[in-house]
Amino acid sequence: MDDLVVCTGMAMLDVPIRGMPPLDPAREMTRAERIGLNLGGDAVNEAVVLTKLGVRTKLYTALSDDNAGKAIALLLDDAGVDRSLCERRPGTVSSISIPIVLENAERIFVAGKKENLALSFMPDADKIAGARIVTLASLYSPPYLDPEAALVVARRARAQGSIVCADITYHKDKGTLADFAEVWPYVDYFFPNDYEAGLLTGEDEPEAMADALLAAGIGHVVIKIGKRGCLFRSGKESFTVPAHLVEPVDTTGAGDNFCAGFICGLLEGRDHRACCRHANATASICIRHDGASTGIASRAQLQEVLDNY
Repeated sequence: MDDLVVCTGMAMLDVPIRGMPPLDPAREMTRAERIGLNLGGDAVNEAVVLTKLGVRTKLYTALSDDNAGKAIALLLDDAGVDRSLCERRPGTVSSISIPIVLENAERIFVAGKKENLALSFMPDADKIAGARIVTLASLYSPPYLDPEAALVVARRARAQGSIVCADITYHKDKGTLADFAEVWPYVDYFFPNDYEAGLLTGEDEPEAMADALLAAGIGHVVIKIGKRGCLFRSGKESFTVPAHLVEPVDTTGAGDNFCAGFICGLLEGRDHRACCRHANATASICIRHDGASTGIASRAQLQEVLDNY
C-alpha cells in the first residue's frame, strides 16, 4: 500500500461574493467588492489542498454533465487533481453555493434546495482500493447523510488496512450521534469544530465533547476550537495546540484545509502534536485568501509558515 489518499464526498461550485451591500429593489445594479468562481465541497477542497502539498491524492465524487459540472471538471484539472475515480451523472444538477460576505463582515450562504440530493450517490467501496488514507468528507451530508454509505466505505478501508479520517457538516436537524453508531469504531481520526461537536454530543466543553466521541468508538478526536487552535484527544494523549493567528480574509474552507494539513503530517510520519501544527498552519494560509482551496500553493509554502509558527 503506497501513500495514496482517496477523498470521498460531494463536489460543488462556489460563487463567492465579497463586500455585498444591502439589496435595494429600486436599483437595477448592485456593486459588490468582488465576485469569484471557485471549487467547493469538502472532499474537493481536501483533494485540491493535498495535491498542492505534494500528496498523491485521488478524488472520488459524482460530477454532472451540466455547465457547472463541466466547470468543476476543468477547475479540478487546472489544480492537478486526479479525478479518475469520479463518476459522471448525466442529467443531474450540480450543486452551486453562493457564499456572501456582507460589508459588515457577516457571512451567509445561498444554495438550492435539491441539488445535493440530485448528485447523491452510494459510493462504491472498490474505488478506495490501495489507499493508505481514506477521507469521509463529510458525515451527515450527501453522500454520507446515509450512515450505510459511510459504513460500506469505512469497513472496506479498515479491512484493507487504511487509515479512516472523517469530517462533519452538522446541524440540529441532521440526526444524532447514535445514528452513526456502527460507523464510529471504524473512524481513526475525526475533525469536527467545537460548534458541531457540541451539537452532536450535547456537551458544552471541548474536553467533554471529545470524551463523548471517544466513548462512541472513535480512535482519535481533533476538535477545531477557532482562535484557540485545536484540541487533540485519544486514549493515550490529550493536548491543545494554539492556532497560527493571522488576519482573516475569508474563512471558507478553513476546516477542510485543516484536515488536509493534518493528513499531510500523518503521511510524513509526524507525531500527533506536529500533525496539529501542520493542520493549524494550513488553515491559516487558507483564511488569508479568497476561496476554499486557493491559498495553498506548495509544501514549501506550508513549511515557511511552520518555521515561523
